Amino acid sequence: MNNTLMDSLLQELCPDGIWQLSDLIKSILRRQISNLPMGNVSKDEIRYPKSPAAMRVYLIRFFSRHYFQTQNNLFKYITSQDFYNTIRLGRLRILEVGSGPAITSLAITDMLVRLLEHLEDIGEWPKGKSVEVDYILNDTCSLCLGTGKHMLANYFQNHHGYNRKVVRGQIISMQKDFPDNLSQLQRIRSNIGKYDITTFSHALLPMIEGKGFKNIVLGLFNVEKLCNFNGRILILEDRFRAELVQQISRAIGISYNFEKIVQQIYPKRNMSEIFTYSHYSSLYIPTQKMMIRQNSIA
Repeated sequence: MNNTLMDSLLQELCPDGIWQLSDLIKSILRRQISNLPMGNVSKDEIRYPKSPAAMRVYLIRFFSRHYFQTQNNLFKYITSQDFYNTIRLGRLRILEVGSGPAITSLAITDMLVRLLEHLEDIGEWPKGKSVEVDYILNDTCSLCLGTGKHMLANYFQNHHGYNRKVVRGQIISMQKDFPDNLSQLQRIRSNIGKYDITTFSHALLPMIEGKGFKNIVLGLFNVEKLCNFNGRILILEDRFRAELVQQISRAIGISYNFEKIVQQIYPKRNMSEIFTYSHYSSLYIPTQKMMIRQNSIA
């Protein structure tokens, strides 16, 4: 894709270098927060919400932060030829492991909608052609899965103008722990096709605490086999997880980046709503890494 398209899309998502939510996403987030009760919750409950009150605080504190981290790290892929070769077939499959309330899926979907609008405007996308998106959400918390499905449903219900461009396919949720759910992921892959974007967003630590480091590493290797040739795996972790990121990157043979992004906070916390947040990220092509590993063994 040409640089003009990339610049136009980036300016829309991140005007003057500040990542901002669209009015539609603000509306969906505001509505979801307003439907949840207030209450006293602990720090652990906020990080891993299992009550409606904790989910309310989680969305207020972390939604925009995780949303922008996803868009920032996937922007180059979303505007790449690999991604275009995937969506031109009319389908996109997103797997969120440790999905929480599906913030990553919302961030990708809204970015896809904007991309298709720009492509259509410059004549590089056929008018009337749509992309059907399937969502596979995996989390051990039923509240997170329910909230994610509800917010995705609200997105499509309220985005009538773009329904002809992006169409909601299946939303499949599973509550079984990763990597014990690999057989389910394999069955879903057999039914709908290989996963195009697979994400582990701020999820590795609780998985490792529950299943052990070696099991999670083996799970990551097995997930790679379920991914599309043009697909990507994205791992996001908090800035204070440096040791964990280093261990994972060494174990599975990937690089990682320390990222800083400037974003607009929503909902506002005070008079100043612009903050800089940092995090770790790894974005890699699983099929390419598998080929390198196989060749080194041979």
